[in-house]
Amino acid sequence: MIEWRVILATALLLSSGCSLLKLDKEMQQARQELLLIPGQLQTSDSGRSALVALLDAQGKLVNYRVAAPGELFYFTEAPATYQLLAFDDRNGNFILDSDEPRHWLAKAQSAPLSVQPEPDERARLSRLNPLRLAATDLQPAPALDLSLKVLYHEQPRMQSNYLQPVSFDDPRFSDANIRLGAWQPLSFMRELGYGLYLLEPWDEDKEPIILVHGINSSPRDWQELAANLDLQRYQLVLYHFPSGLPLNNSAYMLSLGIRDLQMRHTPTRLHVFAHSMGGLVARHALQLLSDDENQRLCLFITLSTPWAGHPSAARGVRDVPLDIPVWRDMAPGSRYLQDLFATPLPTHMRQWLLVSYAGNTRLLPEPNDGTVPLASELRTAAQDEAERLYLLDETHTSILNSKRSNALLERALNSLPAQGCKTVATD
Repeated sequence: MIEWRVILATALLLSSGCSLLKLDKEMQQARQELLLIPGQLQTSDSGRSALVALLDAQGKLVNYRVAAPGELFYFTEAPATYQLLAFDDRNGNFILDSDEPRHWLAKAQSAPLSVQPEPDERARLSRLNPLRLAATDLQPAPALDLSLKVLYHEQPRMQSNYLQPVSFDDPRFSDANIRLGAWQPLSFMRELGYGLYLLEPWDEDKEPIILVHGINSSPRDWQELAANLDLQRYQLVLYHFPSGLPLNNSAYMLSLGIRDLQMRHTPTRLHVFAHSMGGLVARHALQLLSDDENQRLCLFITLSTPWAGHPSAARGVRDVPLDIPVWRDMAPGSRYLQDLFATPLPTHMRQWLLVSYAGNTRLLPEPNDGTVPLASELRTAAQDEAERLYLLDETHTSILNSKRSNALLERALNSLPAQGCKTVATD
């Protein structure tokens, strides 16, 4: 006898068939229309992260990255001739000054787009454009100004998406754009792109809290919890990403945003709150940051995160003859999930796990919160690193508008010392 949950799951899969085909078509299109310009900052005399600019053949800025020594950086762009210019921004003005070390590649190498490269492929890509910054590297190079004033003037996407005030009702966070990000992420990137938004203009006296949404969602999911946070003390930063892309991509872009924010505004400390799959994105983003960049990150709080993945993703990978990147990442035992706890986060970073367990659905054979298996939320590795773990009688979505969640977030923030992340014990 076939159980009703199997019939319902099959019906849901069939009804989303058109969307799956759209996603597969978009990923194929991306491989045909885009290429990678990867590289690695192999050495930096100062030991700090450097600014790496991608320029077109005429020397005009296309995009830029904040690259840490030894890390693979990459740009995804249409086929063309590109240049790479890296420099050590010693005075923090985001302008290449005459006395700052630089490395200019007048013709950067590119590679075919690889959506989810294996480790050996990532290592090969990092060797394509090696960059080195020594104190004596002062050779002539194109003028470069990455200050926000110039970027907002010359880069329309930056003017729209980077640290600009929005409301939770912004059309970019609509249901239509949520679907676009899930099933047509290439179109999402063309029309919207990754975003790091504010609810109010930047205030240097406030501590940033970066909010990371989950799959098939947008920053507006945080509206009710945000309303109960102390906005006189905290600056809310909304990360917006298309959930149909590989999690590595979204984690990488979040790490770049955190680095850039720290370099430009030097907050004394900041925090990251993430819901559902957003926790998987956020944790890897924090892994990508250097020890120095992580020193100011204090609270990492996740709500209903499936640390061990989701069985439905594994079934999709097994039964659907299409390559859906996010399913591969979310399948239990995936490389992404294995690597997620291979490197622990710094011990000063205080991790709180909020786990939901209500709303049990029979679509899943094991206990769950209506969406995610409880065992996945309670992955042992996540528990072992957590300073606090709370079980909430909430569903996967109701945890975002729960009085208990509000109280716990407030408790975590109020537990912070006047300075730093943890109270220093005294004899």
